[in-house]
Amino acid sequence: MSIELLRRHDRPVPRYTSYPTAQAFHPGIDGEHLLHALAQANPTPLSLYIHLPFCREACWFCGCNRITTQAGSKAVTPYLNALEVELELLAKAMPVARPIAQLHWGGGTPNYLNAEERSRLWDAINKYFPFTANHEASIEVNPEQLSQKEVQQLRNLGFNRISFGLQDVDPLVQKAVNRVVPVDQLRAAMGWMRAAAFESVNLDVICGLPLQTPKRFAATINEVANLRPDRISLFSFAYLPEQLPLQRHIKAAELPSREQRLEMLEGAHSKLLSEGYVAIGMDHFALKNDPLAIAAREGSLHRNFQGYTTQANLDLLGVGLSAISLFPRLYTQNTRSLNTYIQSLSMAKLAIDRGLEINDPMVLLRRHIILELMCNFAIDFDSIAIDAEKLFRNEWKQLSNLEVEGLLTLGSNNVSVNERGRWLVRVIAAVFDPDTQQKPSGSRLV
Repeated sequence: MSIELLRRHDRPVPRYTSYPTAQAFHPGIDGEHLLHALAQANPTPLSLYIHLPFCREACWFCGCNRITTQAGSKAVTPYLNALEVELELLAKAMPVARPIAQLHWGGGTPNYLNAEERSRLWDAINKYFPFTANHEASIEVNPEQLSQKEVQQLRNLGFNRISFGLQDVDPLVQKAVNRVVPVDQLRAAMGWMRAAAFESVNLDVICGLPLQTPKRFAATINEVANLRPDRISLFSFAYLPEQLPLQRHIKAAELPSREQRLEMLEGAHSKLLSEGYVAIGMDHFALKNDPLAIAAREGSLHRNFQGYTTQANLDLLGVGLSAISLFPRLYTQNTRSLNTYIQSLSMAKLAIDRGLEINDPMVLLRRHIILELMCNFAIDFDSIAIDAEKLFRNEWKQLSNLEVEGLLTLGSNNVSVNERGRWLVRVIAAVFDPDTQQKPSGSRLV
């Protein structure tokens, strides 16, 4: 990838964990919309996401909805009370209990909860939602204060997948983002997860943090390769201090240049491929026998607000502060205010304050196209009986220009993203997003 090509296309573009994106959500959607959707008879499994927003310390790169507090159980207990009410309201809305095929606890820091609180939440979920026989249960943890006893308790509860943020191993970079975890602790955490027999371990790494250099980042990637997780999420840091006040602690002058970031990303890509990993989508890697890699090979990869997943077409039910639910024609999001969330549930009322209904067939078609490009780097319009060049005349012209740049190949009625174009797949997908064409939004490419 040339830096000139990157400069030409480097603009804010959504990451397309959904289409339409959350930017399109509006306050005309409330809890009654979700309850109505759940009331429809549907025995198919669900994906359940639980948001646990509490953190002991703030990582300055973070863009998640989190609450930094040392209050411990004083903060957690009223939140768990509200979560239990929300789970009950959602379950009671269903004429038939829908089983959970995927469960994910995210944050914040889910292991902020103590062992008793984690057991309480797991039991509450199990009370209202049965699990499928081959379900995936995953949790994100902060390795900073993790112990072997804690890791084993998570496995004993029923979690079979686990993820932790390594981000960067260099002490100077860690200090610059207020996320200091000695490399010995990271290695110990990986050892405990392997000893507990988790089926899959994922590591998060961030490229573009302050004080990162190609040499320092290469050392981080070497450490990642030595730890040998099953999956790796390699994210590009989005510096948005105007939108995320926490990032104002980061000095813009200490951020690596676009040339350095590109060198780091390309170096990481080459290193991980040489270590036996397969590139998944635009920012994930997995060992070749991992289910994510198999799904990518078989063309069954899917994408939602948790990123890439093997479980296509599952309705996503989000529980907790700011959590998002995704249904075929309805998106809803809970309030971001902790007080409002707890108060609403104390009155047995869902805390949804915005969302989106989708009734336009063209929007549904664009969603299908965008997600196919983001997941499989190709779209065959014959498979959906569409004459793309005729229906998307203006879009086809833009694609033709991208083909000249060597980013993709246009067939008679199909699009295939080339290896060079994978770095810019968000730009290619955005061709089919009229909102982004009119008003760019999201993070820059690199």
